[in-house]
Amino acid sequence: MKFNRLTKAAIVTGAAIMLFGTAVSAGTTMQDYSTTVGRFNGSGYTSYQTKSSGNDKGLLYSNAVGGSYTVDARMESKSGDKARWVRDVDDNTYYSLPKHTNMTSGSSVRLEFSNDLTTPVRVQVEGQWKSN
Repeated sequence: MKFNRLTKAAIVTGAAIMLFGTAVSAGTTMQDYSTTVGRFNGSGYTSYQTKSSGNDKGLLYSNAVGGSYTVDARMESKSGDKARWVRDVDDNTYYSLPKHTNMTSGSSVRLEFSNDLTTPVRVQVEGQWKSN
């Protein structure tokens, strides 16, 4: 089967995009997040990452938590496994994220953020994280 120049260029570009997309979603690279956490014990979520090591904890850098509030954060997998909460996440701070024993290499995980039961407003959170 012969391909013309345009077809070859499209194939190479598509392959490059697929490789770049895979690298970005790998859990070893800090990824930006920005999500809104619902009021009165509501939740907010990041996009999923692929965990590259089942032995390593995740890492969270919380750049900003809206208002003078704090939130809780934890990793959770697509299969429903939920790690322990990291409590009182605040502005401009790094946090080590515990993992669940079932979060092995290749697991898809994301962050769940939660407000306190008494938080009457939605809270915007922003920062970076990686699942490792």
